[in-house]
Amino acid sequence: MDAQKVGRRIQEMRKSRGLTQSELSQLLDLSTKYISNIECGFKTPKLNTFVAIANALQCDANLLLADVLDVTTGQESGLVSKKLLALPPEEQRRILRVVEIMIDETGSK
Repeated sequence: MDAQKVGRRIQEMRKSRGLTQSELSQLLDLSTKYISNIECGFKTPKLNTFVAIANALQCDANLLLADVLDVTTGQESGLVSKKLLALPPEEQRRILRVVEIMIDETGSK
């Protein structure tokens, strides 16, 4: 497993939740240094710690593993769908047109 990629995902999710390393460490009863080491890829958390991190960040564990799993495309598609549905209909149509153009260009290569 690529600890740096997982650590980067944890850091991104923590920041998106508006948490500092110190706040996350308090939620998990871990040291701030340990959280920093995980986010930098110096440490790989044990399974129970990883699950606790996902729960504290209120996110699916697959999202944190997206860069190291081969089977996460469905999960990512679901995340994109949720974000798309939160937009006004006109924005949804505009983004869908852009995605269709990108897919068509990829298919022609």
